[in-house]
Amino acid sequence: MALWDKFLPSGSDQDKKAQELWARALKYFEGKLYNRALKDLSDAITLQPGYANDALELMQSFSMRGNDEQALSVGLALLKVEKENAELMNKLGNTLRKLGSFARAKKLYTMCIKLKPQSKEYKYNLAACSFGITAADGELVRQTKQVEAYTDPRRYEFLGTQEEFYPVPNQTLNDDKSKGPVEEEGDEAVEMDEESRAQMIDLMVQQLKENISASQGAWEDEFNLGLFYDLVGLGELAIQHLGKAAELAPEEPAPANNLGVALVVHKENLEQAETVLLRNLSTNKFDRTTVLNLGVLYRKQGKAFQTLKYYVYLGDLLAKSLGEFNTEKVEQFAQELFQRRKYLEAIPVFENLGKEKQEEFWFEKLAVMYYNQKKEDQYLKALKDLLQINPENEESAGKISAAAKGYEDQAREKITKGNKRHAISLLEKAVKIEESAERWVELAQLYEDEGEEILAGNALKKWKQISGAEEEAEDAQPTAEAT
Repeated sequence: MALWDKFLPSGSDQDKKAQELWARALKYFEGKLYNRALKDLSDAITLQPGYANDALELMQSFSMRGNDEQALSVGLALLKVEKENAELMNKLGNTLRKLGSFARAKKLYTMCIKLKPQSKEYKYNLAACSFGITAADGELVRQTKQVEAYTDPRRYEFLGTQEEFYPVPNQTLNDDKSKGPVEEEGDEAVEMDEESRAQMIDLMVQQLKENISASQGAWEDEFNLGLFYDLVGLGELAIQHLGKAAELAPEEPAPANNLGVALVVHKENLEQAETVLLRNLSTNKFDRTTVLNLGVLYRKQGKAFQTLKYYVYLGDLLAKSLGEFNTEKVEQFAQELFQRRKYLEAIPVFENLGKEKQEEFWFEKLAVMYYNQKKEDQYLKALKDLLQINPENEESAGKISAAAKGYEDQAREKITKGNKRHAISLLEKAVKIEESAERWVELAQLYEDEGEEILAGNALKKWKQISGAEEEAEDAQPTAEAT
């Protein structure tokens, strides 16, 4: 049955009541009174189950227009009738994640899995809730599958002048271990006997210890010595020096990460390694190397869902970091993309670096890219994110105010021409960008002129909140003693 059919005359009182409820629910949605809309929609579907199909169409329509809150309200009303619709629950979970409501999404995905325990998609979505990941369904599965081939723990490499000191065997996704090391044509493999190897190790250790003495125990030099001991199989010494480096630099991700790896490789102490790596991730929540190592660790322990959680997180991080573990390389590549005006490729990387680094630079460049692409909503969001970091940034504040003022001026022009409907939509854009008491009270008047009583009431509430009229009214109330 089509939407408009609901408003045709009906023979039964029950149908008439359902029509009234449906019509009122649509009105409430327009007024953003979602709780009331949700109740009326649920009652309409209960009285007339045929509204379920229309509700699904309405939900999809809201979703396609980017009206996620409205889509969510419709879907929740529909779910009261279709209580075992796993596909609907999954869609609602995805919408909740887009809105940042991960705890509620988690409950829905859990219900989905109970209904369809074999669905990998639902499990991936549930895992995504743990780290606030918004990528949904196919995209989430794809980017996770790309990193699940990592099976070996990953180490941070030597630091400073020792960067090329000794090969660190970090796995890459195109590794083929069955073929062994690739040799250049004409090269001959040189096997080192035990005595020569021991001498080589002694010389390298001596050099690394001299670095520690010269720098008076800088954490980087302790780290380098610990990493070398790790790579040559001297586990106790590796743990000792990596532990010291971690104590000297508790905020740095490299020492704790490599300490966790050493505990796994040399001690099989998975419990202690887990503690070290989780603590490291709590301090450095975007550290891709630590995330990978937790995935590898949980895989060793046979903890399937914990493993999935960290691979989902790693896949999402690397998808937004050009596949790079090294943040400095990501920054370099991102800036190169920006300079070459490769904005479509650069934007997701800049967004992730903005969250990770919390520096103005990334949001400034995001605003430039969105402005050049004529994406106003994203442009203004980048400016507002920048203001969150630096509220004193007058240039960004001015641009936001100018955008709101532009819509306000257009609205006034439409009012003079008698086009109040168009004026309302322009003024709604203005208050969405930057609220003011004057704009809300003007909107209230326009709504009232157009017979939109619910919207007018909402606008007046906003005006009272911003202008302080509610507080003034309360202050003006006579007290019991005064009366």
